[in-house]
Amino acid sequence: MILALSGEKLQAESIRAAVVTACGSDIDVVVHDCVDSTNTWSLQQCRAGKALPFACFAEEQTSGRGRRGKEWMMHAGNNIAMSLSWPFALLHQRIHLLPLSISMAVVATLEALKLGDVQVKWPNDVYVRGRKIAGILIETQPLGRGQVDATRADSNHVAAVIGVGLNYDMSVSGHDESPGLPVLTDICHELESVQDGDVPHRSCVASLLLQQVIEVCQSFQHDAERNLETFRARYDFCKDKSVEIILDNGDRRAGVARGVNENAELLVMIDGKQHTFNSAQVSVKAL
Repeated sequence: MILALSGEKLQAESIRAAVVTACGSDIDVVVHDCVDSTNTWSLQQCRAGKALPFACFAEEQTSGRGRRGKEWMMHAGNNIAMSLSWPFALLHQRIHLLPLSISMAVVATLEALKLGDVQVKWPNDVYVRGRKIAGILIETQPLGRGQVDATRADSNHVAAVIGVGLNYDMSVSGHDESPGLPVLTDICHELESVQDGDVPHRSCVASLLLQQVIEVCQSFQHDAERNLETFRARYDFCKDKSVEIILDNGDRRAGVARGVNENAELLVMIDGKQHTFNSAQVSVKAL
């Protein structure tokens, strides 16, 4: 039973108030009716000198994107498109571990909603019962004077624009089952299938997601390695599965995933030899 209709709009003030209560972070929250991409809008704001941190949601995205230029469209009022812009010190923090840390925030969100069998497909897709429910795209932007500290230029800081697309209710827009694309699922479908109860309002889910991502950002300097170990121990979707590696030049190579190393790079056995890939080099398809 769904008490809160997915078509009801997100409320910026209620999301901000929930974050203040849960995290102690009073950040600017903006909800757009329609944007090309929440990440694009957030990057533009960072370049224009907007103070960090801030969060952006959109009811509809017309040019959403994922890793490596993949398109991610979102119809109005069905799902959750969020970007959080957060400053990180380049000298002291292992930014390359951020995508898997953010994936743990999405996992925590889904598990708090009582969804089970949650896993992460390296490096940025979150699955429930073998079906994709969320994707993550992180982009960075150098910071200017005053965006972190009003007294100095922030040349040693970077803004990470953390985009998360989370499927809430795809029953209206439908699922694209084109060959080669992952099978999708959403929160409403998953909760209806495992419990006869209430599905939380989209604003509640959006608030919870933002809280979890903020908490990861707040603790990232100390917890990045712990998040990596948690992923390796419990949530690695590809480990020991046959996978296809898709290189930048379009070449494809088949192998068996053997987990990730301490730098969050994917380890794949190909023709009896272990190869290492970083997320900027390849895409991965589980076979």
